[in-house]
Amino acid sequence: MLIGLKLEIGFSQDENYRRLYGQRDILPFLRELGVEVAETPVGPETRPDALREHVARCVGVGMQVTMHPYSEGSVFNPAYFSDSSDNPCRLLHERFLSQAAEAAQRQQAPTLVNIHGAAGPSAVSRRHLVERSVAFFAWARDWCRRHAPEVAVAVELQLRPETHEARHRIGDRYDELLEVATQCDVPACWDFGHAYWNTHNHGCPIHPPEILLRRIGHVHCHDVHGGCDHQPLIHDVVTWRDFLKRLIDRGYDERIILEVPTFAFLDAGGIETVSASLQALRAWLQHCKPAPSPS
Repeated sequence: MLIGLKLEIGFSQDENYRRLYGQRDILPFLRELGVEVAETPVGPETRPDALREHVARCVGVGMQVTMHPYSEGSVFNPAYFSDSSDNPCRLLHERFLSQAAEAAQRQQAPTLVNIHGAAGPSAVSRRHLVERSVAFFAWARDWCRRHAPEVAVAVELQLRPETHEARHRIGDRYDELLEVATQCDVPACWDFGHAYWNTHNHGCPIHPPEILLRRIGHVHCHDVHGGCDHQPLIHDVVTWRDFLKRLIDRGYDERIILEVPTFAFLDAGGIETVSASLQALRAWLQHCKPAPSPS
């Protein structure tokens, strides 16, 4: 199992990162804390050369890289996907998958690209958005099988919109997430904070059904506090330990990403909350580690 942290491209020049880490050399410092994966947000504005440089820097200190595209509210979202060669959604994600293949070659390990399902206004049929999601993830799966078998694509549990948002996010229910993952034969990403809020605000089940638990191939681990998502693991609101134990008991051995933005660490108390979160995560994984089989 690998522990990861959300890490933006250009982090070393970012004001919030400098406030949080001070004069520390960020990548070596994170490696000392046990961070093994940098989950990298990417979007339409991401420059390929900047992403390549970011990957090279992370791999240079012994970190792997995963990618997390964001596209809601744009023509690059799976809601607008078609298999046409000039489709903006296809073109953008083809670029990300190609760069994920480059990253896999550089890091000598598979690269995962974690993507949200389709999102769109509530006036659009939810079934239509499910169908677009299935079409997109099936295309991405087939593209990787043909061109980059060392790259995997995962579909993430989304945060259910509030009523006033008047929109759909496909995969904000476990049954729908399972439908997309199963039809497309791709792993699912269990986002613990999204699971908490979907239960707290909408009464959704807190735990995935057994069949979905066994399809989880990526994890976003974070806490919540004061109505805010993506918080350090210091509040003990989200039952993340129970979630991880359920996965590990079923053989989970993939990446666990501490998906906490820099400003959340700053607001929660600074660099100590980074160390405390990673220490808590490492300690729990050690506690859950299966006992060695008797010889």
